[in-house]
Amino acid sequence: MGRIHIQAKRYARENTVSREEVQKFVGALAVAQSNKGVFITTSSYSKGAKEYAENLNGSTNIVLIDGSGLAEYIYEYGLGLQVEQTIKIKKLDSDFWDSMDDDVNKKI
Repeated sequence: MGRIHIQAKRYARENTVSREEVQKFVGALAVAQSNKGVFITTSSYSKGAKEYAENLNGSTNIVLIDGSGLAEYIYEYGLGLQVEQTIKIKKLDSDFWDSMDDDVNKKI
C-alpha cells in the first residue's frame, strides 16, 4: 500500500505552480522511496506542470489539486464549515394521494 506524501503551496491566485516545482516533488518522493503524492496549491498549475504529472507513466502517481478543487473538497466535506441554516423543500407525494382516491372509490 505504501505512504502518500503531501506537499502544499499557498500561492497568490496569479502565481502558478511550475513544472519545476512538481519535478522537485517527484524527486523528493524518490528520495523517500515513495511513488504516491498529492500536491495541493491555493492557486493553479502551469500547463507544463499538468502535462508532466499526467505523463509520469505510472512510475509515480501524483494528484494535483488546485485552488478551485481545494475549495470544492472543503465545501463537500465541510472542513472548517458550520451549517448556518437547513432548508427543507417538500414535494407532494402523488402515490399517497392517489391511493386515497382508490380507497374512496371502493367505499362508494
